Amino acid sequence: MDDDVDDGDRRVEERSAQVRGALLKALAAVVVLGVVIALGTTIVVRALGLDESDSPGPVGAAPSRPVQPLPTTAIPVPGESEDPGPSEGPSDEPSDEPGKKRDIQLAISPVIARPMERVNLTGTYKRADNLQLQVQRFEDGGWADFGVAANVRVGTFETYVMTGRAGKQRFRVYDAETQQGSNVVLVTIS
Repeated sequence: MDDDVDDGDRRVEERSAQVRGALLKALAAVVVLGVVIALGTTIVVRALGLDESDSPGPVGAAPSRPVQPLPTTAIPVPGESEDPGPSEGPSDEPSDEPGKKRDIQLAISPVIARPMERVNLTGTYKRADNLQLQVQRFEDGGWADFGVAANVRVGTFETYVMTGRAGKQRFRVYDAETQQGSNVVLVTIS
């Protein structure tokens, strides 16, 4: 009977040794994996130039640079200066002063279209956001609402018109609140 007990104890000890060995191997694998991930992260951070000199510090720490307030106007379009040059397309509007610079810039595409073909109107409105511009067509010596609006989002807008009226058509967008119109664009319907 003592032999059976000794044999059983030996098996338990062997089994415990196997489990300890497996656990040690798993722990070693986790440590090696952690070291590899840490090294890889360090290499990537340094390669991208994201070292601690750019870090604002611990959470809750006062920033080393003065905090700039958030902008209250739309972000300017990249590549566009504050003083735009001459607008593209026709800009002769009967009621405008010559050489007047505009905050609303309008572009049209295509410039030649068939009747009832979609004609895209796109543009920018400096320092404007979350408002609506009225599309207008020049008719009988004055500007008439066309029945289409363009929503300004972060200084840009887009809409389209479709007309069956043949010939040269002049369009603009108009901000009724500021009573300001865009440059005039021309499309030929044929």
